[in-house]
Amino acid sequence: MQTVERGLPLVQHTITALKARIAKRGGESPVGAGRAALDTLESRLMVELPPTLRAFLSFDFTFASLGKGFHGRARFGSSAAAPKPRLTSVRKLAESKTELGWTDSRIRTKLVRMPNRPRHPWHALYLGEARRDGELIILGAEHEDTLVRFWPRYTAFDLYIAEQAGVIELTDSQRLEDLESHLALNPELGTGEDADDGDDY
Repeated sequence: MQTVERGLPLVQHTITALKARIAKRGGESPVGAGRAALDTLESRLMVELPPTLRAFLSFDFTFASLGKGFHGRARFGSSAAAPKPRLTSVRKLAESKTELGWTDSRIRTKLVRMPNRPRHPWHALYLGEARRDGELIILGAEHEDTLVRFWPRYTAFDLYIAEQAGVIELTDSQRLEDLESHLALNPELGTGEDADDGDDY
């Protein structure tokens, strides 16, 4: 990772690698969203998109470039021209993760599920307070029996997309660089609050 600059340059590096992979192996051609569609998406999410996520969605709105083997694609909508994000909650994700799934997480903020490789943790974009660079945290979700555990998995979208695309391999400390900046802005991630049972999927 040290040879590639973080942020938008890392996302562009990932996009270049995905384009080369599609050209070599074939696969779905990604369709990006325009500025107006991304503005509409932000309005529906009620948060500003992280700059790195916005740049990737301009290239591939449905994450088609990751390949059909990925689960949880097209969660911002199936059409780049008509964003329709699928907002959810930790409770709803736990119920979807495994039969009779439940969670003791106190996170109340809405989420959007992100793609994941088979037999890997699920991911969800946490729609809380962004840190100074505009990045939002991405949570991981795994289950043991019926209990689904949620925890901070990536502190920025560029780290998430580069590792999911196989461009880089990260340690836990690299995935969670500057985690404290997110926790300071989003105390429910660290201390927990009473769960809200009124979430919509």
